[in-house]
Amino acid sequence: MQKDDQALISVTDHGIGIPDELKQHVFEVPDKTRRPGTAAEQSFGLGLAISKQIVTLHGGRIWFEDTTGGGTTFYIGLPLNERD
Repeated sequence: MQKDDQALISVTDHGIGIPDELKQHVFEVPDKTRRPGTAAEQSFGLGLAISKQIVTLHGGRIWFEDTTGGGTTFYIGLPLNERD
């Protein structure tokens, strides 16, 4: 989706959600929010931290919102104009 001068990408999952006490740490390395997924898959805690670095290097931002009943929607906003 395009909004103003940004490309806006959203991804929603229906996972276990993010507890309030862990929300401020989601994009950190090492990720303090590592927990097994809905199918007990192992987390290495690097994915969101790496994603934030990539998005930031492209002049964008990444954030998330909780989904009612569990799950989370992640958003990425990237500028459409070329950076100097």
